[in-house]
Amino acid sequence: MFKSLKYYIGVFVVLAITWFLLHSIINNYEALEQQKIDAQLSKAHTDAMINAKAGIEVYATLVSSLKSYTKNSKQFPTEIQLQTYLNDFLKEIKFNDSILVNYIDTNHVFQYVITPQKIDPNALKGISVKSFLSQERVDELDVLMQNNTIKLFTPINLREGWAGFPFNFSVKNSEGEILGYMAPVLNVKYLLDYFYESNNQDIYVRKFLINDSISLTREAVYDGSEIFNTSRDAEYFENFNVKEEDFIYSTIQLFGLKLKVGSAYKKSPIINKNIRKYSYIWYGIAALLLILVLIQFLKNKVLNRNLREANGIVVSKNDELENSITNIQTLIKEIHHRVKNNMQMISGILTMQEDEYEDENVKSALRDSQNRIQSMSLVHEKLYGTDTLKDVHINEYVAQLILSIENTLGNKDLELATEIEIDEKLSFDGDTTANLGLMINELTTNSFKHGFKKDRKNSISISITKTGDYYKLIYKDSGDGLPDDFDFESTTSLGMQLIQILIEQLSGKFKYTRVPEKAYEIYFKPIVSSFTV
Repeated sequence: MFKSLKYYIGVFVVLAITWFLLHSIINNYEALEQQKIDAQLSKAHTDAMINAKAGIEVYATLVSSLKSYTKNSKQFPTEIQLQTYLNDFLKEIKFNDSILVNYIDTNHVFQYVITPQKIDPNALKGISVKSFLSQERVDELDVLMQNNTIKLFTPINLREGWAGFPFNFSVKNSEGEILGYMAPVLNVKYLLDYFYESNNQDIYVRKFLINDSISLTREAVYDGSEIFNTSRDAEYFENFNVKEEDFIYSTIQLFGLKLKVGSAYKKSPIINKNIRKYSYIWYGIAALLLILVLIQFLKNKVLNRNLREANGIVVSKNDELENSITNIQTLIKEIHHRVKNNMQMISGILTMQEDEYEDENVKSALRDSQNRIQSMSLVHEKLYGTDTLKDVHINEYVAQLILSIENTLGNKDLELATEIEIDEKLSFDGDTTANLGLMINELTTNSFKHGFKKDRKNSISISITKTGDYYKLIYKDSGDGLPDDFDFESTTSLGMQLIQILIEQLSGKFKYTRVPEKAYEIYFKPIVSSFTV
């Protein structure tokens, strides 16, 4: 008992250590997979930020160029001169997005309103910005006019139908006198498009925030003001069910404006949990097998001890068993003999009953039953005539079965030739032979009833050959064969129904061919593996 307990403790320790190692490996694997997912998102986010730098540089170049142009001109440019310069420069840098350039004097009144195609498209000249800007913003503009910096204010929704970044810088004449300020408004779409340049926009969603509070898209600014653009950005992060904690952020300081850029998966990748599940399942199976092996090992130790004790008894019993086997074989032969005699008695009773009826249908049914019984009786006769009491030589059995049916159903005037092509060494077990005998009986009976004619030479051909995993029984006769519209599935023929049942018992299949010859082909597997003698 103590020795057995040591074995169990040892197995428990091994299983516990294995569990700990397996759990650690799976956790490490899932952690690595999550790191891969996070790294992929981080890389995509970083790549987008790098791409956006090109757009920022274009913004900086464009605004700085306008500032330099106004500063370095001997005289402050006219609207036409400024528009001409703007078009030439946009063509040079290949900038095709929307842009609106405003020149506003020190009293905050619009003096120039220029687009590449139009001058003052919305009739703003002469209007004071104080009429639609807060006093706080006006104060900021007053401060801006006193220094030389370029400042970017909060994006705005323009009446022209797009969202723009309003840049602002002080304007002075050649003598350094402050004339007001220039306010170029550039389409935010130009910059934000850089975040979508890669081919992975189906995977990632972008989020843009101004000063941590105002949402920005390529088409609109969501700051509570009226949106004049009828289009909406399909990639707006609110269109996707993404949690805030799933975003990673970076911040861009754009001319004094804080632009916060977030990236997240539109649909978070799922770590394959099947590895954990299957690992635990296999661990459980292995642990169970190990315990079963241990139990079996301990049982074997006990059994080996008992076996050694029993060997002496077995040796002494061997002689008794040999005598018993002889007696059992004799008894089995007697059983087969009695079964055969009883079947012959039943067959005789059916023959006697046949004389009591005049109805040919009844007589035919009794003869069919008599042949079926005779086919099974013949199996028992063959079994008790063998040494093994389990195998029947099929060639000999089929020949006697055909002869028995001919004696029962045949006519002296009927000329019949029988051809049997079966290996003389082929043997099957009793159950398989009984099923084959009943099938051959039904087919042969059908030939006698419907196929044979007195005025011609009649023939039967039966063959059994090995075909792959199956044996193939081919039955042919000289009759006209089955009608073309004969349906084996819906037939009411007892014989055909019996054949299908017997084929199913032999795990077989059935086919009736008409070309090149009319023949029944039955594929079957013996109930007990066939053997030859």
